[in-house]
Amino acid sequence: MLLNIQNQQIEIEKPMRLEDIIKTYDSNQSIYAGIVDGKLCELTYRIEKNASIEWVKKDSMIGKQIYERTLTFVFIVAVKHLFKNANIHIEFTFQDGLYCSIQKNESLTPQDVNKIKQKMLEIIHKKAKITRHILPKNQAIDFLKKNHLEDKADLLQYRSKDICSIYEMEGIYDYFYGFMLPDASYLHDISLQFFAPGLRLGRYDVTFQHYKLFQVMKEYEEWGKLIDVANVAKMNEKIMNGQTNELMLMSEAMIEKKLSELASYIAKEKEHLKMILIAGPSSAGKTTFSKRLGIHLKILGMDPITISMDDFYLNRTQTPRLLDGSYDFENIEAIDLKLFNETMLQLIHHKPVYLPHYHFQTGLREYNQQPTVLSPRQILIIEGIHGLNPRTSYYIPENMKMKIYINALTHLNYDNHNRIPTSDYRLIRRIARDYQFRNADATETIRRWKNVQKGEEQYIYPYQEQADVIFNTSMVYELAILKPIVQKLLLQVSPKEKEYIEAHRLYKLLDYFIAAKVDVPQISILAEFIGNSIFQE
Repeated sequence: MLLNIQNQQIEIEKPMRLEDIIKTYDSNQSIYAGIVDGKLCELTYRIEKNASIEWVKKDSMIGKQIYERTLTFVFIVAVKHLFKNANIHIEFTFQDGLYCSIQKNESLTPQDVNKIKQKMLEIIHKKAKITRHILPKNQAIDFLKKNHLEDKADLLQYRSKDICSIYEMEGIYDYFYGFMLPDASYLHDISLQFFAPGLRLGRYDVTFQHYKLFQVMKEYEEWGKLIDVANVAKMNEKIMNGQTNELMLMSEAMIEKKLSELASYIAKEKEHLKMILIAGPSSAGKTTFSKRLGIHLKILGMDPITISMDDFYLNRTQTPRLLDGSYDFENIEAIDLKLFNETMLQLIHHKPVYLPHYHFQTGLREYNQQPTVLSPRQILIIEGIHGLNPRTSYYIPENMKMKIYINALTHLNYDNHNRIPTSDYRLIRRIARDYQFRNADATETIRRWKNVQKGEEQYIYPYQEQADVIFNTSMVYELAILKPIVQKLLLQVSPKEKEYIEAHRLYKLLDYFIAAKVDVPQISILAEFIGNSIFQE
């Protein structure tokens, strides 16, 4: 059999697993999967005919997902061996790791965490095998129920595919939404840190810092339980029972409640405030959030002026470029920081300014013909991805500004052991928005996403804990609404494109959701991505 591997041809005499092919030149276990004729395959996949193969490295996005999934399974196995009847919950991302809770007879202690880590190291040292069992869906559901994994069994009922993969390690069975490594020895780096009442699971130890973000995530985890929508299966059940409108109303009421509380806090506590800086990653809903906050402030007698930091982009020819030659709009150097700071300073001193407006089609900045003057009772609301960066407001005294970080911090996970990353929420939102309002298909949006995330990690996340307030813009019902819109777009991604694997993964993610129809309110953050927003220009 002739194999084309990374543009080099090799010949094998008999069928071989990807893992065995790799061993001839990769002794460091730095390859975590293979892309065989455009299809993502585990290392246990057997090559039985001529094929073209690309390797998935451990430091790639797919590689990191496979590592995290395998690390989670080893953690679950270790806990089950030590505390047989414990209930394990992988709750949310926390400081480059996962926040996990364990319910057992007694509260979790630092000593328990040390025992779990030692057990994990034992499993890794003995190179415990991870075996994949492929079952018909109905058999898989029965098997999961017998193994007290009802949350997974409930979700599989909504899955359209007729077969399912159950993974086994050291006598423990589980269901995961993606591929695994062949055995535990691939996990070279593990970290387990006690963080009451649970723990953080990751690759490396960290110094705990993200307390504000943690509190918001925990609050929404508890809210999900309170409204009985702790996972996707629970939400699907409500949709099937005709409760979609109720889900929508609860989600929108929660956003409205939080906005009202925030506006009241601003009006009462911020006597000298002149500027509200709103920042967050792509597709967090900054535009709608800033407009709605402005309405709440008007109710309380304040008169906000909303300004987008995007209007202070440099002209296209001056914009920094990425290595591939494309424009780097995520870079803070793409903003005319000097003009922005000078304009804001003049405004808060009640001097007239001519505000710019950036045209993305032409790449040029134009200016309003009428001057803007901030009256004594007015306040500025500034939204943009760099709003929390000190460089964007270094002329403004600290007591005159308030910083708000927003993100779609979903509490909704597949089940107790499988989370849905918030970045997936935002990418799905962006695919819908880019197609409708920016003339970009799903292939183009996915292609750009890596650079978007790189910019977020460099320019946004380092400053999120410096915010005065963290606001969650996710809504429990939104993926059920976005599913029919985005799945149709994902199907248009050609298997020949590199973006196909990510498109296929997102399609499968959405496949677990029951599609829902509801009249999304025009003021909803979701309307910003599906259309019909009252704030759309």
